[in-house]
Amino acid sequence: MTAKTYTKRENARRAGVAAGVPAELVEITVHKSAEGVRFGWKAAEPVVTTGKPKKEAAPKVERIEQNGVKRPGPGKCLEVWEYLDQHGNMKPKDLQPVAEAKGWNLNNAQIEFYQWRKFNGISGRVKATA
Repeated sequence: MTAKTYTKRENARRAGVAAGVPAELVEITVHKSAEGVRFGWKAAEPVVTTGKPKKEAAPKVERIEQNGVKRPGPGKCLEVWEYLDQHGNMKPKDLQPVAEAKGWNLNNAQIEFYQWRKFNGISGRVKATA
């Protein structure tokens, strides 16, 4: 018995779907003969994909939040905060030479200074020490 063939690919695919095979599993076959090219179909095996085992996500470290500001994670910002924790509140102009000496971006150090002050609930001006 010969398989039924069709004149167009679309007709062969349509016949496969009509036979109950999902469209993504209809495989088109090409039959060349002296009469011309004809198309048939057969049900393809479903593709089995084996994925790599997924890595577990690193546990997210909870950052401390005070006064609506979160303490920074590891990096240059944390270095500025640690310096400020050790040396206490200071004036922005006192932080400039330290930032240049440690290789911090001056603007970023100033921003982190004000965020550190907000985090610690410091507002207003620093009192001058005599």
